[in-house]
Amino acid sequence: MNLHSRKLSDKEMLDLAMGELDRAHADISRLLRLHKSNVSAMSSLLENINRESGSDRPHSLEGLVVQLTSRFGGLNSITHYLAEKKYDNAFVWASAIRNRLSKDVGFVRALRDLQIKRGEVSDALLLTHEVARQDPRINAAGIRKLEGRFREMSGWTPKIPGLKVPIDNPVQGRILHLVKESRPYLSNGFTSRSQRNFVAEAQSGLDPVVVTEPGFPRGLVGKSFPRTEQVDGIPHVRLDVGDIDYAGMPVDDFLQMFAQLAYEEVVKHRPAAIHASSGRRGYETALVGLALQEKTGLPFVYEVRSFFEANWTSDVEWESTGETFSRRMWVEEMCMNRADRVLTIGQAMKDELISRGIPADKIGIIPNAVDTIAFTPRDRSQALASKHGLQDFPTFGYVSNMDHYRESQETLIEACKILKDAGSQARCVLVGSGPRKDALVAMAAGLGISDRVVFTGSVDHNDIPDYYSLIDIFVVPRIPERAATYVTPLKPFEAMALRKPIVVSDLPALTEIVAPPERGTTFPAGDAGALASLLMRLFDDPEECMRMASAGLDWVTTSRTWGSNGERYVEEFGKLFEEDATK
Repeated sequence: MNLHSRKLSDKEMLDLAMGELDRAHADISRLLRLHKSNVSAMSSLLENINRESGSDRPHSLEGLVVQLTSRFGGLNSITHYLAEKKYDNAFVWASAIRNRLSKDVGFVRALRDLQIKRGEVSDALLLTHEVARQDPRINAAGIRKLEGRFREMSGWTPKIPGLKVPIDNPVQGRILHLVKESRPYLSNGFTSRSQRNFVAEAQSGLDPVVVTEPGFPRGLVGKSFPRTEQVDGIPHVRLDVGDIDYAGMPVDDFLQMFAQLAYEEVVKHRPAAIHASSGRRGYETALVGLALQEKTGLPFVYEVRSFFEANWTSDVEWESTGETFSRRMWVEEMCMNRADRVLTIGQAMKDELISRGIPADKIGIIPNAVDTIAFTPRDRSQALASKHGLQDFPTFGYVSNMDHYRESQETLIEACKILKDAGSQARCVLVGSGPRKDALVAMAAGLGISDRVVFTGSVDHNDIPDYYSLIDIFVVPRIPERAATYVTPLKPFEAMALRKPIVVSDLPALTEIVAPPERGTTFPAGDAGALASLLMRLFDDPEECMRMASAGLDWVTTSRTWGSNGERYVEEFGKLFEEDATK
């Protein structure tokens, strides 16, 4: 198991320590100036610190900060840098005083919080137990939840009690799908892809049965929902054990329950294969699939739809570092290696999986696609254009949630400012909403272009095609981040089906879609100036825009419909059954 976490080298530790020492010197100098009566005491303190820092290499930083009484002293040395999100600096000080303050429950609690922020889950768990030992009032349930998370990232899988029990006479072509959520209770990218593909499977001769995780949709709609239902003709089973706190359970207990309840459905429906799609942390639904594979001997397919290893933190600088990230990477790879077959959604993702050691011939691609009936070419909606003041202006824009920095709507806003300064009348149209919207609105106001950037807010799913019609050139401005780099989004396919010229940032998952210059063109990710220059050229070249738009429309209608995915699943499961027959 490769669990190398983000560790500071000796030189990095020394550099940080000496930097902190310089700051402490400056702080003491300030105190000397403000409190001349304490000159003697402060001078003595400064001499002590200089003496402590005089060794060739501080094998232990103990002593550097033992006597500091400023903001660098004791617990303050951690909380100060925690607040500033300077976790390495906080760790340097914590390392220096850890032995001295190991019995101080406030310090231990702060150090635990720091290690959680740094993704050092093993140390965080040890410190949590130490806090509980020093303070008996600590809630044992909270400790158990952290233990469950650690266990989930340690090579554990649920175990269904009893001996292995093969399924008698599995139904040919029946596939039991394990998913975290589904239509009709949620409408998002995950559920859209799932439902379209379930229907495509059924239309191509497969027999899908969908099983959602325990507690869904109870958490959304309360107790009034059918335990089994048909969604577009596809049977859906809602695993449920009553009104309990599903979200509050330790994750290992939750997954154990998920596996045992799902096994009952396997016995009932007798599928020929188990299929799991990425869950909330990526691999957890696959862990349930592995438990069913072990119990029944049925072949298991893991569909990797995105990369979730970095989603453990909102601190961008830390998302791809630390022990938590390493453990989650390893568990993903364990699930893929133990699955009988792996599916993913694009070539960029497949290439990444191959680079992580998954055999190329084990990986199939089921791409994202589009409903070419719902999304058809149309003229600009005059009603919406009038509503948003867009009747007479060229436009560019994006349709996306405003919930993650990877979407980089900022690049479009900056490009709009550059276009304005260059004399262009172009308007930027941003369709969608989310927690980042207020900051984006403020950014446009700060640049003096509030009148040129249209924020539509949330729109009804059925109205989305008409909102696309407001956009002359569709831009996907994503910036480098694990999911953005490798995962193909749905929106470009929809824009292509509406015959929109496409411009994307030059990330592998996006260039794969447009195959520049065939179906679209690219600009360097995050480069608003390059984007603005490209847009000015395209606004002046309607023939090139129409050529790209027509090529994109031809491609999605022939190669990227949900219906065509049905045959892809038939082919992939066919390979699976052939391999299983030779075992």
